[in-house]
Amino acid sequence: MATDDIHRLKADASGNTGLSEVLAEAVGGFSSTEDAVRFLATRGFDVTASDLAAAANEPVDDEAAEEGDGYGTLMKFVRHN
Repeated sequence: MATDDIHRLKADASGNTGLSEVLAEAVGGFSSTEDAVRFLATRGFDVTASDLAAAANEPVDDEAAEEGDGYGTLMKFVRHN
């Protein structure tokens, strides 16, 4: 279920984790939400652009995104695209 993968993504890509760092760096190269979906699929996450958009509508700590938090950076990107 995609919701489970979104929760796992949030847990795995928040804070100071390897995935958080890699994701935060990768977001700069994304031109669309589909790029994010493809990137996440290579890491075992089964999410869609719609799943990411729904997650991006939830409150996100923008301060964490500014500090390089991968999940927060991704959500900020999805909200603006």
